[in-house]
Amino acid sequence: MQHVSRQFSTICDCEWSMRVAFASSDYHHVDQHFGATPRLVVYGVKEDDVTLLRVVDFSVLPGHQQEKLTSRISALEDCVTLYCVAIGETVFRQLLQVGVRAVRVPADTPIAGLLQEIQHYWYDKEQRRSERSRNPDRFASLLQEDEWQEEDKR
Repeated sequence: MQHVSRQFSTICDCEWSMRVAFASSDYHHVDQHFGATPRLVVYGVKEDDVTLLRVVDFSVLPGHQQEKLTSRISALEDCVTLYCVAIGETVFRQLLQVGVRAVRVPADTPIAGLLQEIQHYWYDKEQRRSERSRNPDRFASLLQEDEWQEEDKR
């Protein structure tokens, strides 16, 4: 039985630094368990840009079927992170093996807010990196501080 009922992909020539997936029934909120989600929404994320890249709709079947999980995992093949409401521990480990980190969030978490959070963290990380690289003598100045002394423990 085919578990993917339809897939929509945008045509995009851009290279995306990160691809992130969301388990969603309404395209706007994370509101689904990974194994039961009717849809995965995949966005491309850059420091200053976010674009919808793909939507994959699944046939929703009850129970735990390996084929059902395999189709969902393969839909995440180029993603680094999956946001969902819940995920089984075994499937969580399977995703880690293929390089996808699953993040559990509360039901009805807005996707737009998560995308902004990813970009905000990205900006903070780059800003911290550039601040560290501005002062090449930062370690020497730390060693010269009076408070930096090793204690003699006898």
